[in-house]
Amino acid sequence: MDLRTTIIDNISMSVRAILTDEQLQAVQDALTLQLNAYEIQERTTEVTVIDNTPDSMLSKFLATKRIEGKSEATVQRYRDACYLMIHSLCKPLYEITTYDLRYYLADYKRCRKVSNRTLDGIRRCFSSFFNWLSAEGLIGRNPCAALSQIKYTKVVKKPYTGPEMERLKQACTSIRDLALLEFLYASGCRVSEIVRLNRSDINFLTRDAVVLGKGNKERTIYLTPVALMHLQDYLNARTDSNPALFAGLKAPHKRLSKAGIETTLKQIGKRAGVENVHPHRYRRTLATNLLDRGANIQDVATILGHADLKTTQIYCYISQQNVQAAYRRYAA
Repeated sequence: MDLRTTIIDNISMSVRAILTDEQLQAVQDALTLQLNAYEIQERTTEVTVIDNTPDSMLSKFLATKRIEGKSEATVQRYRDACYLMIHSLCKPLYEITTYDLRYYLADYKRCRKVSNRTLDGIRRCFSSFFNWLSAEGLIGRNPCAALSQIKYTKVVKKPYTGPEMERLKQACTSIRDLALLEFLYASGCRVSEIVRLNRSDINFLTRDAVVLGKGNKERTIYLTPVALMHLQDYLNARTDSNPALFAGLKAPHKRLSKAGIETTLKQIGKRAGVENVHPHRYRRTLATNLLDRGANIQDVATILGHADLKTTQIYCYISQQNVQAAYRRYAA
């Protein structure tokens, strides 16, 4: 039966005792005319389940970060930091206070003995998460609004010296490792960018290649004649069919991973007697050397794939000798 008919019948039953037959008919006719313009549905009493659990909200936040183009490594850092906090506090997100977060960070530092720099990185993850919750209207008050930045001592990270780079090259026991060191310095690539490169990506004629950097942004990297020479020697000597630019020395010659490159450099550094050897230090060394030799900082930022010049400035180590020379040249 049409719901409109049911409504008219129910109303008629309710007023039948106080109306004459003519009056009742008039009411029924009026209702029929008025209700004809509407489609009527019965209200459901079923409960709609909305998943607003902390884990569900975190998943939606991470999905948003992926849509924004954040790398999977960055998304994973957000997940690790926020997941641990959520399950340590064991409270609904809207009940978490600034004090809760301060206590959590203090306890995290005490138990894990992490540096303030690491702790501030965790705080930034929280801030991004709660800012998103607040913007989406999922919480009333943002507990991170009053959570100040954690101050830490900024240690000046030095690049490799010329003699250190020579000792590292001399400590290489394979043409692959020598090609890798030359490539790291000449390109200024991040390790994550190198591991994705294939042999076919290198243009030996134009001495460059296109890499996929942070935020899935493409950029062109450049190579020196020396780096290309060692790379060509390595590729010519390979007998495997792996398309990867750098592969394992032993069968099945898998693509060299981030951990594989880092381990290789540590071993080379140990043989060379050079401390603190890691891939990223080559990137810092290239940036410093380019600026020392007169390159424009904007060009250096483009080479490194930095969107912000401040990041490039942090990378570069300014030697006191250069500062002194600049003073004597321009101050007098």
